[in-house]
Amino acid sequence: MDVTQLKTQRKALRTSFTICAKSIEDELMKEAPNVSQLSIWKAQIEDKFTRLEKCQTEITNLILKDTDAERAFEEDFLSAEKYRDRFSELCAQIQRLSMKETETKEFSEKRKFKLPKIELKKFTGDAKEYLSFWSQFSKIHEDTSIPNEDKMQYLLQAVVPKTKAARVVESFPATAENYPKAIAQLKERFGRDDLLVQIYVRDLLSMVMKNAASGRTKTDLPALYDELEAKIRALESLGRTQEKYGDFLSPLVESCLPEEILVAWERSRNIKDASEVEDRSLEKLMNFLKQEVKGEEMVELARTGFLSPANQKKKEAANKLDNYPTAATLVSTNIRNNTGKRNLLCKFCNKKHPSKDCLEARNMSIDV
Repeated sequence: MDVTQLKTQRKALRTSFTICAKSIEDELMKEAPNVSQLSIWKAQIEDKFTRLEKCQTEITNLILKDTDAERAFEEDFLSAEKYRDRFSELCAQIQRLSMKETETKEFSEKRKFKLPKIELKKFTGDAKEYLSFWSQFSKIHEDTSIPNEDKMQYLLQAVVPKTKAARVVESFPATAENYPKAIAQLKERFGRDDLLVQIYVRDLLSMVMKNAASGRTKTDLPALYDELEAKIRALESLGRTQEKYGDFLSPLVESCLPEEILVAWERSRNIKDASEVEDRSLEKLMNFLKQEVKGEEMVELARTGFLSPANQKKKEAANKLDNYPTAATLVSTNIRNNTGKRNLLCKFCNKKHPSKDCLEARNMSIDV
């Protein structure tokens, strides 16, 4: 068979290949492609490409027999390469889609429940909220399949109207070109590492001042521990790790602690080997606080574990009532004392006399 006849045959094969390839490309463009249909078309296009390559090889061999065939071979080779590239690209897309569907199916088979819909977190412009906002919105930002004009609309929906963040975003016209500019401006205003570090360190300092003002009295240790952990984790996410900045953060955390916890921390350090006495790492301090919190929760469980729900409510109401040193407390306390229990200290001045005889209580309001 001569070159002319082979080229005629190749033309028909290329037409058939192109029709099948167009069907595959149209299906891939759909929002939810039919993977089963794509698998059928993949088998068809592989057959068509195999026959096309066989014909192409015969044409190439005949062209190379010609002594002055360099230019003709190059043109024919480049024309054939377009079909090879198109075939490889389509097969790769179908394979990737099939693998994705298989993984999704396997995962859905393992999970027998329906996950709730995730709502887009809205940002007000409070720098403390920036990290949690960006951790969610960055998925939209990094998704290359979403055009910038759509990302701009998502960004407008992700800010609370009439807030600082909304003013920054709305200062840019909602176009694809302005989306990266709006993101850059948001980061510059609210997401700078130096700004966020200062905010969290100042929060720690405010806890120190609050503790000093209260005279290092006993506090809610679990709540204090959770607050400290949240701030330290935020600093770690900004690159201020415990290994690098522990020497700076450790004294701040110690200054936030009530006196009895601080004494217990020093005692726990002193009973260790002499080689470890000077180790004041932040990690060990936080581990110590974690154990203290666990111990306090176990003690609370032991105290209240056998109380009925009704008695538990009565105890909580009594504790709440005892926190108000007013004349109303005096009346209710005396009623409870008539059952046989007796308070040793006055509820108002902490001196040793009955609360009903307290002179300071006479000038207090009866409102609780």
